[in-house]
Amino acid sequence: MTKVIDDYIFELEQDLSGLPEKERQDVLEFYREFLLDGDFVRRSTIEQELGTPKQLSIKILADYSTNSDSASVKATAPRSNLKAIWYILLGICAAPIGIPLILLIFAFLAVCLAFLVTLAVIVFTFFLKQGFLLVKAIALLFTGSWAAGSLYLGQALIAIGIVLLLLPWLVKLVDFLIAKCTTAMRNLGKNVLKKNYFQTNKNHKEN
Repeated sequence: MTKVIDDYIFELEQDLSGLPEKERQDVLEFYREFLLDGDFVRRSTIEQELGTPKQLSIKILADYSTNSDSASVKATAPRSNLKAIWYILLGICAAPIGIPLILLIFAFLAVCLAFLVTLAVIVFTFFLKQGFLLVKAIALLFTGSWAAGSLYLGQALIAIGIVLLLLPWLVKLVDFLIAKCTTAMRNLGKNVLKKNYFQTNKNHKEN
């Protein structure tokens, strides 16, 4: 292997840290053999063919993130789904598509994010309000208004208890929305990212 190819593959490996180890090694092996078979000797010709390591890694990660069915999306942790959305978004932004489509995608993600942030703010504000009510109730218990304090204390505890009971369902709702958003982005990515950059030697042999 020439130093030019070696340096390119090394940089590509650093930029593919988001891929699982096995997939990363398979992809690196594919592009290593691709460059060797093509007898590339100049960095400029490699980048003309594949782009810079950073550009290629974005395309590979975006392409990899689109290759999941709906069942695996539902079973995937929300954090992994958010990473997949980010990789696909970077890949779409790097693709030669129109500005209106990019703006539409950002608008869609902004609406989803706004909904999640609003939900989090509502829950946090409610807890904060009930916390103040709880402190006020405890203070009133040691005064002549202990009856009102008892009433406030009961209201605060009931409200907090209801929220704690609903909290697991709220978490499931957020996970569901993130999964649906990920599925939508993956379907969009499959249509926008026409070229398959996530390739391994096994894929190459099958094709």
